[in-house]
Amino acid sequence: MPLDLRQRLSEFSYGYGVTREVQAALESIGLRPVPFLPSLLHEAEIGCDVHFAKPGLPLLLQFKLGHELRHFRRSDTSKPAPYLDKPFWRFEVETSEVDGQYDLLLKAELSGAEVHYVAPRFADWDNYAAAFQSSDVLASSLLIAPSEIDRKLQAEGEPDGLHKVVYDASRVYVCSEPRRVKEERIEQIALRLKRKIEQENQPIAKTLRRVFSGFDQRRDIRRSRIREEEFIKEEEQKYQSFAIRAGFEMLGRSPEQIAFARRRRIESFRTFARSDDDATFAALGVETWAAGCQLVAVTNG
Repeated sequence: MPLDLRQRLSEFSYGYGVTREVQAALESIGLRPVPFLPSLLHEAEIGCDVHFAKPGLPLLLQFKLGHELRHFRRSDTSKPAPYLDKPFWRFEVETSEVDGQYDLLLKAELSGAEVHYVAPRFADWDNYAAAFQSSDVLASSLLIAPSEIDRKLQAEGEPDGLHKVVYDASRVYVCSEPRRVKEERIEQIALRLKRKIEQENQPIAKTLRRVFSGFDQRRDIRRSRIREEEFIKEEEQKYQSFAIRAGFEMLGRSPEQIAFARRRRIESFRTFARSDDDATFAALGVETWAAGCQLVAVTNG
């Protein structure tokens, strides 16, 4: 029976340990990280700790708690299984959902943010507590960029859909068909962030606006022929339902309505934020937080 880590450890607890160590790693090389917290929305100055005029980039950390496994089972036994030591771990990513979690993360990365899934290589509270106490949470975790998953799926001609990321202590694969992908360490990420900030030399406020605007872009979804037929059928059913019920529910799910809600959200923040930069930081932070993702504004120290 696979062990569900979520029964023993919350994403909040794990995310706190990860964020604390990410801050320390960035500060150790002279960067200044400021995590977004929902409590900032109740402060008089939403982004009071962010130096928006300084060169910087947003960092997004998507926490994933998965299953610990000891056997890799396939419905099609003719296909190869990835080589994995035991135990190993698994979490899922849905790459075909428009404006879903993966879609937002990939669009943020393509717009200039540094984005990573972060998942633990342990499965109980005692191991987490020990890693937290010794500041080894990141050393005991997987870090992988959404673009790395996307590149591997595209290279192998795999359609978008529900894919599993499986990994042991040293290897990581994306399945359906097992394709080995590259992970990174926080030291690499921190140094790349510092280099990009110095090379681009743009105020972080500009990049935050670009990433927020990038959420409205439509990404091409790669579907198999069968999935494409199912998608068309689903859209036809939605349209019929829309026509019958005057469309109020369906309008809320359309990309246009999602973009409209996004614009209304930032306008509401502008009514009490100190500046437009604060409002953008809040709007981006709220949307990514709702997707289970930690936004960190990273600038030169």
